[in-house]
Amino acid sequence: MEDKNIFGKLLAIVPGLAIMVGTLFVLRVYVEPWMSQVTLFGYKGWLVKVMSLNYIVMSILLGMFYRNVLFGGKIPGWAEDGFRTTRLFIKIGVIMLGSLYTFDKLLKVGGVAITLIVAFVFGTAIFILWLGKRLNADRSVSSVMAAACGVCGVSASVATAPGVRAKPVDLALCIATILGFGIASMFVSPYIGKLLNMSDYQFGAWVGTGILNSGQVLATCLAFNPIFAPGTAVAYGEIWNVVRVISIPFVVFFITAWYWKNEAAVERVSLSSIIASKFPIFVIGFVGMTALSSLHILGAEGSETLRVIREVMAWVFGVGLVGLGAYIDVREIKAAGGTPLKIGLIAGLLKYLLALIIILAFIPKEGAF
Repeated sequence: MEDKNIFGKLLAIVPGLAIMVGTLFVLRVYVEPWMSQVTLFGYKGWLVKVMSLNYIVMSILLGMFYRNVLFGGKIPGWAEDGFRTTRLFIKIGVIMLGSLYTFDKLLKVGGVAITLIVAFVFGTAIFILWLGKRLNADRSVSSVMAAACGVCGVSASVATAPGVRAKPVDLALCIATILGFGIASMFVSPYIGKLLNMSDYQFGAWVGTGILNSGQVLATCLAFNPIFAPGTAVAYGEIWNVVRVISIPFVVFFITAWYWKNEAAVERVSLSSIIASKFPIFVIGFVGMTALSSLHILGAEGSETLRVIREVMAWVFGVGLVGLGAYIDVREIKAAGGTPLKIGLIAGLLKYLLALIIILAFIPKEGAF
């Protein structure tokens, strides 16, 4: 009987999971390649390269369409078990994300850069937690927004959400704020950089610190200087951005500890026991994958092993984000009001402008490589 129950549970997952996998397959194999060839405003691939409408964003949007339009506001019972695997996919994706980074890249940016990045990451997170309290925002919203604006947007907010009991609507507000701010930054930043006669090193450092989304850092640097080579804006921007991303597990731990410290006071239990039971263990997996990548156990950059890991990771994240979108109810977004959006925009703009001022004041025009 127990075996039948297990088989029945696995069978119940199939319909919803098939929808998520099928949706991602169509988006990755057919829709995004077609969009990358479409020319708008004289720019080939404008929808993907400028508007950031890649398969990840479209996965979330289609998931929202299923929930709010096709399913009439609620996931039907026959698909519910499959869609519940969403968090599992996202957690696995976060672990695999560690394969993208190596600790030795920290050494290439120097002490000043590391100090500035750490100050901005934790300074932004602390500011948002304070601002959220002043504006009476839900603490889960403040937590994921602090991670999103402090580090690198989607990855950080997704990694933080399970540890602070964030709802899908919280993630939706974070992602919407980050992508919207990033799109505006992509248009404005190259003009500001050229107007201020910034070097590639200065521009890459500014964008890698001030723009919230990793993909948009890349796009903005290429808009400033479209050359892939050492010493160009994209080379510096990605180094600064990687250092920022490496801080994800430390920021997640900090924010999780902040969140559960208050919960511990209410529930009258120790903070250590709360963190032990609530801290997202998969973040440790992320650090472990980064360590393996740093030791080249997964193979050198460009190896077949890393290529396969990253291809699988793209599919895992994509499937999870289709499900994430399906748990976003637009009625909840309307009910949340404008406070979360206000927090994200205030913090994002301050970080963007302060990064520009500090980079111009302390970072020389010539870089280290």
